Amino acid sequence: MSSRTITWDNLNTSTMGQFDSTLKDTIFKKHFILNKLREKQKTYDGGVFLAEPIMNKRGNGGSYTGMQDLTPVDKQLVENAIFEPAHYEVDISLSYTDDLANRGKSAVFDLLEAKYENAKKTMEYNLTTALFGDGVKATYGMAPLVGLKAAVPIDPTSNPTAGAYGGITRDSTTATDFWKNQYTATGVATTALTMKMLQNLWGKCSDGADHPDVIVTTQAIFDRLWELADARQQLGVAEVAKMGYQNIYFNGVPLIVDKNCSDYHVYMLNTDYLYLKVHQDDDMVATPFLQGTTQLVKTKYITWTGQLICCNPRYQGILTVTS
Repeated sequence: MSSRTITWDNLNTSTMGQFDSTLKDTIFKKHFILNKLREKQKTYDGGVFLAEPIMNKRGNGGSYTGMQDLTPVDKQLVENAIFEPAHYEVDISLSYTDDLANRGKSAVFDLLEAKYENAKKTMEYNLTTALFGDGVKATYGMAPLVGLKAAVPIDPTSNPTAGAYGGITRDSTTATDFWKNQYTATGVATTALTMKMLQNLWGKCSDGADHPDVIVTTQAIFDRLWELADARQQLGVAEVAKMGYQNIYFNGVPLIVDKNCSDYHVYMLNTDYLYLKVHQDDDMVATPFLQGTTQLVKTKYITWTGQLICCNPRYQGILTVTS
């Protein structure tokens, strides 16, 4: 068989499927937080906006006896948080000159593998950077992920830069307490941070069996906490270490480093109430190679549509140090 029979023209078949089928696993599983959020992700089937029902107060009821008259009260217990889906893409482009230079099975596979690897790293970078962002729209108006700076802000008594989170206002009154995360400003430098300060925030974020299941911080703060940890804590959580992440065992959950975490921040996250909501038809979908109309280039796109949603900020927390 001639080596010239293996070209980009006949790669939109099973060969391409081998690469496409691994996209979700390889993009998400290399990043601990992305993988954690994906484990509990939800899907939706369409719509311009995502409406997430939020319980904002307790219902009516209580104890009673015998033939006592009951007094049902109609209360608005649920309101919708509204989010705009974010759309992300990365392209794999192949010029005609690439085609000519890489005829033959091994050359085609090597080049394709390299371009796929670059595309996966680019998509991972874009999503993980956005996870810790503020969700502010770019100048051209496209919505990014509404990241942790908006979902778990350092000032939960006011609206973040991106506007009211989920369209629900946060202010200093008790009426919006259901929509506020926990916050501890230690007022100390990293070198003075203590485990007790972390434990204080942990208590604020916990209610019975509900508690954070991952803690994320910077390398500098992690190094300080590692010094304070005992030998057992320093061993970390085995399954997290297997992913290549250094971690500390804190109250049974992993405390990890993420390079995208803002300086001087520690996030305590409960992923029962923090998750990705993803379009069922656009979850790391790969198009076929498409021929350009004005260039001798073929391009395929890897696309993702969804949003990061926090439906219960009360169980999320943030701690800050001064330097």
